[in-house]
Amino acid sequence: MSHTETPTAAAPPAPNRAAVIAEVRELFLDRVEKAIRTAGVDAPVSIAALRAGAVQLLDQMTTEGARTGFALANSLTASQIRLVDDNQLELSIRLGDISKHLRDECAGALYKFHQRFVTLIDRPLLRVADDPLSPEAICRSLAEMFGSADTAHQSTLARLADIETHLANELPLMYAELAELLSRRQIAPAKLQAAAAETRGAGHRRGADGADVPGDAMAALQRIVLARLQPAGGVSVVAGDSAPRFEQIMGQLDQWQAQTQSDLFGGSAAQVAENALHALKTSEAMARLRAQDAVALDVLSALFDALFDDLRLSPAVKAAVARLQIPVLKAAILGGATFFTDPDHPARALLAAMGQATIGLESDIDAAHPVCAEIQRIAAGVQGEFQRDTEVFDRYGAQLESFMAHRHHDLQASAPGFIALAKVQEEHDIALRSAWRLVASRTLSVAPRAVADFLREHWTKVLATDWLYGGQRSEQWQADERVLEDLLWSIQPKSEAEDRRRLGQLVPDLLARLKAGLDRIGIQGEARAPFLEACFALQAAAIRGRSIQTAAPNGPAADSVDGDTLVVMESNGVTLKSLRSANPDARASGDVVRDLVIGDWVEFVMPDGSLRCGRLCWISPELGNPLFMNSAWDCAISVARSSLERQFAAGQASTGSTLSFFDNAIEKALHKSIPARP
Repeated sequence: MSHTETPTAAAPPAPNRAAVIAEVRELFLDRVEKAIRTAGVDAPVSIAALRAGAVQLLDQMTTEGARTGFALANSLTASQIRLVDDNQLELSIRLGDISKHLRDECAGALYKFHQRFVTLIDRPLLRVADDPLSPEAICRSLAEMFGSADTAHQSTLARLADIETHLANELPLMYAELAELLSRRQIAPAKLQAAAAETRGAGHRRGADGADVPGDAMAALQRIVLARLQPAGGVSVVAGDSAPRFEQIMGQLDQWQAQTQSDLFGGSAAQVAENALHALKTSEAMARLRAQDAVALDVLSALFDALFDDLRLSPAVKAAVARLQIPVLKAAILGGATFFTDPDHPARALLAAMGQATIGLESDIDAAHPVCAEIQRIAAGVQGEFQRDTEVFDRYGAQLESFMAHRHHDLQASAPGFIALAKVQEEHDIALRSAWRLVASRTLSVAPRAVADFLREHWTKVLATDWLYGGQRSEQWQADERVLEDLLWSIQPKSEAEDRRRLGQLVPDLLARLKAGLDRIGIQGEARAPFLEACFALQAAAIRGRSIQTAAPNGPAADSVDGDTLVVMESNGVTLKSLRSANPDARASGDVVRDLVIGDWVEFVMPDGSLRCGRLCWISPELGNPLFMNSAWDCAISVARSSLERQFAAGQASTGSTLSFFDNAIEKALHKSIPARP
């Protein structure tokens, strides 16, 4: 037997493991240190302790014979033991809360990095929580840092809030950059075991009802198509299911893939975006596909049909994604059932990343838009390079993730000015809520609707102004609360002579105090007239000991105020639009908003009926009102939690997979393929 080997193309050199680990370490330390310094921690002893703690943890994990499991966990708690004393227990608890928050903020990017990192260090069973570069590890390093710094306890806790904010902004970008770095160094993502993928669910996109999107929609679509193609007696077997025939079909696909998009099948780019895979079905070369390959072709045809029918997806994006039809079909044929059952299949992951990248884009964006241009570049790269190795999808997917992480990082970096206005708006919201509650408690059973409606619309604003300038204990708040009490007393029938005499003396002064309050908030005479006329009539009747029949006091129409209002606030060239319930004391009726995390995209309805899709950049601490931004907007939009929950309940607002063109296409193709019930 001859030992002569056929020459083959030289394989790319294997990456130097130690060199790649060093690159990862430096990028990690640089980004974490940047976040800490930006938060105001720049003492050399603190920074040195932070870096030493992080390096020690990484070295423990990456050196030969490093421990895992309980042995590793025991060694990692050493820095936390000294925190659990009478003075530092609060700090330890706070660091635990921060690590959980950071994990939620960057779950998706962390998972993608962790897949490659466990390959680099050859530890496929490593849990994300034990990853030496995880948020938990960063918080352990923070414990080292605070343990070395000579700072007061309360000062430390106060600084943690800023550190948490800056880490939450930096870590998603850092993990995306690390994943791309490992991709460039040819470190493939691992197929994680269940024990190592425990945080993957945190990165899943949620549907409008807050539930996780089913992960097997693609597999379900495959099963439906397979059942449709199978003969009644059993599994279909197509003639020609041989290796030569398979290579002939793949070779034909290679030729079609190599053509420019506008030349595919002799059609225009627009036509290709509609019928490329359908054209394959009628071609002679595809007539004798293997059964599983015919299923793949049918499933992807249905998928791309749904994708190109999506009215929210711009023609420029559709034209770019159209380039991927044949590469994705080839990947599905090569991957077999894995393509349909594994959401992490590289080709599927790239399409999913593109779907996420286009969330928030208008349907009329052109090819010059940065996101559209990047998707075009990536699609062209895959079309030009993919032959049999799905690493091409992995590599371009990592590039897209990094590109979008930079865009989101830049968007978040522009948020502070809007957040400052949102904090001011929240103070106004709290003031108005306090005033509304006071007026409602006084008018619930005694005030006719004409009076009650005016007080809730206008006197609440007077009281809210008092709250903003001095709070509920201020003299002005208390004085205006007495105005409310005196007014309500003045319109009640007076049967005693002393009460009638007092009313006669009270009215002139009461009117003066009412006028002064309304003047302070700019309520003009025309708005006051109906209210004052009603008051005169009621007071005149009261002084005679009679009452006037008016509309029912505070019926449902007055108490249950529906609808939203839009408040606009501007300062230093920054504009904030706030969507608020007409009832300042409206309660949230669900928990969808509470489950949102920074970075989630949400579509909601404005008062004029228009739709907006924004990225969650901040949540107000007391009321839980989310603040949304979009690089295409000239403002930020704050939405009252109660208003957004109401929209979710009514199906007007949506988040998660319902906004991704790829996930939408799977769901639409699945629903279209399910036979209608008789």
